[in-house]
Amino acid sequence: MKMFNCRILTRDEIASVYNAFMKQDFPSDELKPLSMITRSLDKGEYFCYGIFSGDKLCGYAYFVSIITDEKQYCLLDYFAILSDLRGQGTGSEFLHLLREELKNAEMVICESEDPFGTSGDELDIRQRRIAFYLRNHFIDTGVKAEIFGVNYVLLELDSGRKHSEAETRNTYSRLYSSFLPEKLYRRFVRI
Repeated sequence: MKMFNCRILTRDEIASVYNAFMKQDFPSDELKPLSMITRSLDKGEYFCYGIFSGDKLCGYAYFVSIITDEKQYCLLDYFAILSDLRGQGTGSEFLHLLREELKNAEMVICESEDPFGTSGDELDIRQRRIAFYLRNHFIDTGVKAEIFGVNYVLLELDSGRKHSEAETRNTYSRLYSSFLPEKLYRRFVRI
């Protein structure tokens, strides 16, 4: 069994991962510009983790983060395992390590594309993705959102704290407001 470690990525590593992997792992219409990520980093409202086997990067997780009343709220913005390592349990191990790293966060939200209204391969992919998160300590919040025309189911990392749908909506809204200009938020965010 491989031994993994998880750590915060440096600014240079964040840019390197973005250019080397994220452009292939995510559709261009889902990928924020690197400049938006670095602006949020500069404001202290973004952080990124990598999972490593020795010194080899195996996957990455990028988070939006805000602090309110001394409590941290996070949105798992991007999560991926390098393509040659998928299907081997690395993603589950990474989420386990992240759960420990983020144990003091008040809330960690994850978006997963809503399977409703899809069929065939796309339905299967979306259902498997949600099932993956549910197997790995996420719970369905009951909240759905439409962001830039894409429908999402909102999941929350189960930390033992219970949050209402209203709290989830409010937190999700504040997280998006932290990096999206107000004009774009009003036009493209429906919670």
